Amino acid sequence: MNSKLREWIWFANLKGIITRKKNELLELFGTPALIYEADAIALAKTGILNRENIEAILSAEPRKTVDETMEKLVLNNISVITQEDEAYPELLKNIADPPVCLYVKGNIEREEMSIGIVGSRRASGYGITTTKKISSELAEYGICVISGMARGIDTAAHHGALSSGGRTIAVFGCGLDIVYPPENRRLMERIIENGAVVSEYPPGTIPAPHHFPVRNRIVSGMSIGILVVEAGEKSGSLITAQLALEQGRDVYALPGNVISINSRGTNKLIQDGAKLITSVYDIIDEIRWYKNFRKNTVLDLNDFRNRKKIPDSLDIEEQSVMQMLSVEPLQIDEIHNRLSIELQLLHRVLLSLEMKGLIRREAGGKYIIQI
Repeated sequence: MNSKLREWIWFANLKGIITRKKNELLELFGTPALIYEADAIALAKTGILNRENIEAILSAEPRKTVDETMEKLVLNNISVITQEDEAYPELLKNIADPPVCLYVKGNIEREEMSIGIVGSRRASGYGITTTKKISSELAEYGICVISGMARGIDTAAHHGALSSGGRTIAVFGCGLDIVYPPENRRLMERIIENGAVVSEYPPGTIPAPHHFPVRNRIVSGMSIGILVVEAGEKSGSLITAQLALEQGRDVYALPGNVISINSRGTNKLIQDGAKLITSVYDIIDEIRWYKNFRKNTVLDLNDFRNRKKIPDSLDIEEQSVMQMLSVEPLQIDEIHNRLSIELQLLHRVLLSLEMKGLIRREAGGKYIIQI
């Protein structure tokens, strides 16, 4: 790795200087090399650095640790993409505080059409099933699925995209030499083969709670829209949704059971104006204008509208049941376990859908969708 890259890594890894200030310094000086060579007077004249920031830039310690970082990069086969590199994602570069460097394993594309999917780590069966289905169908449209490889919805999003042979990107809140959560080691390997794992944190950085809200701006920043699936009232997924709005991205939300804690955040997003999503085609309707949208896809939007459109007139419980049955036929107890609604209410919902001709009960007791 050359000396130029060494200076970018040094600058990116400086402690105690927020990313916004680092980007302002790059605008003023042009390159990390010129910042590296600047003295205390030149740094003070910028008017954006406090004494601690200046001391951090002039300190010998960060300059010594760059070699250690670069050795770890080689050892773990991690690439570095800087803001001046052609491969740096165009969408991400245009947010308010883009990372100075991205550490990457796998392959990312400069202009890639991507949808971010985030949600609860304690996801329900309904959330997991629906996320996998929507992710799989997005992948069939040639759309990359971006998430954070956390337990629950994130993991389901990656699996769904991979199940269709699609691309997916996981954004980490730690160094790429660490598998987090550890049970996702094989998933991480598959993501690298079919996309990339990405982080702004150098190898050796352990997962820390404050890293994850920060990394969420990358998930939304690399995406043209964010889908929130199952989020509580104070969920980190809602932070991602807010970041997406600030970045000018679309926000979509999957409606959920009104009595479920995991649905409070998503239902509130819909109340506040997020696009209600009942299938992948609600997303496709919003993004067909995008310049990189692949029109010659496996799925056909008009054909789906003719055959499988879930009526907008259905209430939330009916939509949830229809969405679930569009994935696979289910017994009433399976639907009950996944939706966690009262059995008496579920009986009424199923009867209503049968009377509307939208579902039927087969001989074996499973309900099947008819549209």
